[in-house]
Amino acid sequence: MTDTELTLTKKYFSLSSSQETEVIYDNGSSFFDALISDIQQSQHQILFETFIFMNDHLGRRLADALQQAAKRGVMIKILVDGCGSPYWSAQFARPLEKSGAQTRVYHPFPWQIWNWSRCVVKIPRVVKWIYLLLNINSRNHRKTCIIDDNIAYIGSINAVRNHLMTTDNGLGWRDTAVRITHCNLAPLSEAFDYAWEHKTLKDRLHETLSQTQTDPLFRLNHSRHRRRVLYKQLLTKMTSARKRLWVTNAYFIPDHRMLKTLCQAAQRGVDVRILIPRKCHILLPLPWASAIFYQNLLHAGVKIYEYLPSILHAKSVIIDNWVLVGSSNLNHRSLLHDLEVDVRLRNQTAKDIVKQLFLADLSDSQELSLESWKTHRPWYQRLLGRLILYVKYCL
Repeated sequence: MTDTELTLTKKYFSLSSSQETEVIYDNGSSFFDALISDIQQSQHQILFETFIFMNDHLGRRLADALQQAAKRGVMIKILVDGCGSPYWSAQFARPLEKSGAQTRVYHPFPWQIWNWSRCVVKIPRVVKWIYLLLNINSRNHRKTCIIDDNIAYIGSINAVRNHLMTTDNGLGWRDTAVRITHCNLAPLSEAFDYAWEHKTLKDRLHETLSQTQTDPLFRLNHSRHRRRVLYKQLLTKMTSARKRLWVTNAYFIPDHRMLKTLCQAAQRGVDVRILIPRKCHILLPLPWASAIFYQNLLHAGVKIYEYLPSILHAKSVIIDNWVLVGSSNLNHRSLLHDLEVDVRLRNQTAKDIVKQLFLADLSDSQELSLESWKTHRPWYQRLLGRLILYVKYCL
């Protein structure tokens, strides 16, 4: 990607309100520079949640900015996930709390005794152990920061140095995030409180019975009802695609309905392209599992690309002129288990930037053909890919 293209992602793009803005980031370096600058200028409140908060130079830099803000009297709440940040409490919590910040851990593993005092669930120890065991697959995968009820950061970027452009000789992870200002951020704040306070069954029932918007600005899935509605809305949107359906996803494990919808879109002439990573950063080689779906997709006319330079961690969906950016993957974890958040972009220039980034990423990718898929996949990749799919409910 050229320096010009990278510079474009750092500018602000105004909506018709003349105040509301959306700025797109395609890397962690510019993202955290902006985020930390906003934290340093905060005045009232910061709600910060992330899946991974690592004890590296980036994590310490971010923690220091939050700590200094708390010392100035800013009310700060920090929520991390017990799976993604298992040792965060021991590394960061006490200094932050001493400065005045509040910290909690979402669903720590039952054996993480050191995290129990900060667990969002406030119940007796024996009951808590059983609860955490039963909910071991329920994670908070959101990456959001809400500052002074006026600025929101949403995307795929964790608080870990892997996302920085200075990592691995300039080959840090490829991500997408957005900074939004001067719009109604109440749904984001309510979703944060929902996880922070660990809402009761009564609250969940009320949420289930409440009306869900047809095409919300913020797509939040903190109830089963919302998950079902948002998934149906996404499938409906894909079904209505006329010109393009472009997907960037780090963990592409679609269910049968999603697979069928993508194939049908390509068969009726829609330009369907799926961009996924060649490299994987976790123990299970998920791209091998994703490859199980390639034959049906390629037969239907879907174009599949594997990103080559580094780890592709971005999540975006482009359907005609409808653009979605956030933390959700097209896999069972995001659809069934994890707390996620995506934002529907409204600024046309910001939408165009995401489209440009997608096309730029394709130039750094290899397009797969049906022939190459059949002939260049070793038998062990095919076998392990199918074995991984047997536990797709957890992926």
